[in-house]
Amino acid sequence: MPESPADLPPPSRAPVLEVEGFAGPLDFLVEMVRRERVDLRQLSILALIDQFVAALETSAEQVPLEQRGNWVVLASQLVLLKSQMLAPASRAEAEGAAQAALRQFARLEELAAMRAAAGWLAARPQLGHEVHARGQREQQGRPRAERILAFLEATLVMLEGRIGREADPPVPYRPPTVELFRVPEALARLRQMLALRPEGGSLQSFLPRMAGPPGSMRLKRRSALASTFLAGLELARDGDVRLEQAAPFQEVLITPRPAQS
Repeated sequence: MPESPADLPPPSRAPVLEVEGFAGPLDFLVEMVRRERVDLRQLSILALIDQFVAALETSAEQVPLEQRGNWVVLASQLVLLKSQMLAPASRAEAEGAAQAALRQFARLEELAAMRAAAGWLAARPQLGHEVHARGQREQQGRPRAERILAFLEATLVMLEGRIGREADPPVPYRPPTVELFRVPEALARLRQMLALRPEGGSLQSFLPRMAGPPGSMRLKRRSALASTFLAGLELARDGDVRLEQAAPFQEVLITPRPAQS
């Protein structure tokens, strides 16, 4: 059945080969073998290679080296596949050779896709050639001799300041301490306030008043809220209070449980 125009590959400059059972360009032969339209076992590989070598020698001055290298890759793949199909040691090896042939053709397809992508990238505008970015002002550094002289002057000033006096002993660094509202204090305050407020209230209503520098107030409020919440959990675990929250991120209510008679 003749090939339809849609099935045929585009014309190429590959060498034309003609043997019994096939006549056409080298890349067309590879494509037909890949589609299993041509049986590679029935073709004379010796005649194909002779014609390919002759075409390669006559095209040395007209065809670029890269394209002739592609022809050599295609021809070597045909030779490898032909040898694997003609001389298998067993049926299992013959099937393995057929699978290897399929893998080789898949790699050829990947190579063609990569070359197409490389061509597409090369055709796009390139920065510094077709497209130019906004110029940036060059940073003028100080001359090396000037930098060395400035370094020596700074070293001399430092040494002059140390000569004639004893070095002060290093003072260890101690970060400023912040008085935080701790869990035992929150537990005692919560019990005291619940005794005066049997109806309970929100968690924030049991927080103590904070005083101090503005820089430490945020940390103090957070510690008071966390300690009061932990104290409420302790009392809820002991069965003294009940913690309730209507919905996520809403206020937590603390209600004392009635004493059991």
